[in-house]
Amino acid sequence: MVSSGASEARASVILYDGMEKIVRNESLVVIRNKNGGDVLAICRGGKGVNENVKTASFSPGVAYAKTGRTPSSVKEFYTFNLEIIGVIGEDGIEQNKFIIAPTSLVEMYTSGDDPMRYLCRSDLYIGHYWAEPSWKVPVLKQYINYHIGIFGVTGSGKSYLARYEVIPLLRRAGYSVIVMDWKGSDYAPYFENTIPLDKIKVDDSTVLRYFSQLTKNFGYLDREDNPVSMAVERALRSVEWRGKSPEEAREKIYQHAKMILQQNAERVKRETGMLWLDRLDSAFELITEEEVERFLGTIEPWRILAEAKDKGIVVIDMSKGEKEQKLAVFYSIARYLKRLMERKQRLDVALVIDEGPQYAPWQPRGLERETTDIIIELCALGRSYGLSIVILSQGMAGEIGLNAAVRRNLNTQFIGRIHPLDFEEAQKLAASYYISPETLLTLPEGHFYFLGRMNPSPTPLLISFQINEEESSPAKHG
Repeated sequence: MVSSGASEARASVILYDGMEKIVRNESLVVIRNKNGGDVLAICRGGKGVNENVKTASFSPGVAYAKTGRTPSSVKEFYTFNLEIIGVIGEDGIEQNKFIIAPTSLVEMYTSGDDPMRYLCRSDLYIGHYWAEPSWKVPVLKQYINYHIGIFGVTGSGKSYLARYEVIPLLRRAGYSVIVMDWKGSDYAPYFENTIPLDKIKVDDSTVLRYFSQLTKNFGYLDREDNPVSMAVERALRSVEWRGKSPEEAREKIYQHAKMILQQNAERVKRETGMLWLDRLDSAFELITEEEVERFLGTIEPWRILAEAKDKGIVVIDMSKGEKEQKLAVFYSIARYLKRLMERKQRLDVALVIDEGPQYAPWQPRGLERETTDIIIELCALGRSYGLSIVILSQGMAGEIGLNAAVRRNLNTQFIGRIHPLDFEEAQKLAASYYISPETLLTLPEGHFYFLGRMNPSPTPLLISFQINEEESSPAKHG
């Protein structure tokens, strides 16, 4: 029954004798509120109390315990905090506005019940409530394009959740899916339609950014006029270099940029013109054939989007690229999606970004700054034009986590077993929902707290999921 001190939003329950062996943390219960209504709630933060064996002060029970005997009178009871979901109404869960009366009865749901049906009317589900495979967890479809974050350390089941639950959910909701597979091993082997990184065309301005970072801005300070950069940019735009061999492509870009600088040098001092050519030569010692080869792909972003629309899912296999090349390809695709939305075009596309901190780290530098900014811009536009950003990350905050400005845009979150460095973030969650940080540090593989806009419950729900043996094999599917 409900103990003293309950309010409309919080309560605690005293268990009947023997129920401490049945009721568990995260058990779903209904409170038969004597003040009106049946209130759905979750048991969290249990406690066993026995005044005779308190450690903070002397009691007869402690003395008896030292001798291995039991005192004549033991006052022992068990309690759980109740995290209120809401009152069960005719059309689903409603905010509870009545004070929960002490001594109100509390009943635990068993496998024969299905309390999930009270949350909302939805034809979309994700996983099941942690202990009951038959309790499918409903999802609010209208908030999918408010963006999704999946957090958990290596081995927590992030990729499995994305592959077998989130991506199928997105497809059922009518979204085409583009997956950026950073390692090329979490998604590419499991889906039929994959595109290797080096086959994708990166727009000229992004290639120039890469070359600028590689050559330390062609030897110029950022604030200076940069004739070498301008010449290389014109060469990239003027010369047909993609689809050629690396040697030929590099030579074409170099010779055209050199010609431009020589023409411009006629209008300046001889020493200045010679300096330009020297810096161009120095830059192309770093812009090797191997560097140019990274950008010889010819598949344009519009073709990737068209393929996703046609086949449902496209995976970009990024395994054969250096980090800067991966960021450049992502930036090129992201820029294209951004341009479409700026033209008021609805996309109905989900962009799944594995290894999120690689694109948007805590303190971005170089191309990371560009990719971080464009993810924020995609999130802002996506809410209006049907683009859902899904980001997976081992950490939530700080050096192991996502950029704070990006994370603020992820209005639905799935939080699995966290890294110890995220303990402070876990404490914030604990303060709000009675979820102990220790619980988040020890969650089993495949268990995630589901919270945010897509969750019809105002408090996080602990979910899990089952994978069929046929699905878990590397057999490809579309």
